[in-house]
Amino acid sequence: MRGVVVTTDNELYVKEFAPPLYQSIGEVVDGWIEIVRPRGLKHRLVMVVNEEGLLRNLPLNVFGSILYGIHIHGNPIVGNIVFMKEDYTIDGLDFVELTDSDIQEIKVLAKNVSGGEIKEIEAR
Repeated sequence: MRGVVVTTDNELYVKEFAPPLYQSIGEVVDGWIEIVRPRGLKHRLVMVVNEEGLLRNLPLNVFGSILYGIHIHGNPIVGNIVFMKEDYTIDGLDFVELTDSDIQEIKVLAKNVSGGEIKEIEAR
């Protein structure tokens, strides 16, 4: 299942995640995952972050923090983030495949919010 990764080094890439998703996404965010639903994203798009990122002093993710609303409440997003999509499935609320349109929307949002600072790279 595809997700879009934005690193703390302002790099963006599309990555294919293998089941179990909590483990493969956890490798990218470097630990236990937490789903964040910021106001700055279209409905159903979510950010997956490191649940213990603040406790572990991970570096600031400026793009994620802006989407999360740090300028309103002061709480940052730290570490690498993975953008995924949620929807209702037979098993309830779960991750579903990002469409090409979803991926393009995230790329455009990253470019616009960062003023071009976030650079797209090849998947790792």
